[in-house]
Amino acid sequence: MRLLLADADEAEVINQSCDCEQAPLCRWLDPDPLGPSGQVQAALYEAIETLERSRHAFRSREMGQLRQRLTRLLEDLAGAA
Repeated sequence: MRLLLADADEAEVINQSCDCEQAPLCRWLDPDPLGPSGQVQAALYEAIETLERSRHAFRSREMGQLRQRLTRLLEDLAGAA
């Protein structure tokens, strides 16, 4: 099974859902509603992506540190799942 996951800047071809690092949050791979933990992870991922996209506009050290803390938290949550 091959799936194409497209982002604004890049696309990734995967053979199995386990090959995708975003699989737990992906609506294409699992159309079922997210549970509370999945909703938190999805919200964190969205916040991190927003901070990443806007980092050149704001150039704030505090925003960068917040992005790093959120990224670590998301990784910790993903590791615990």
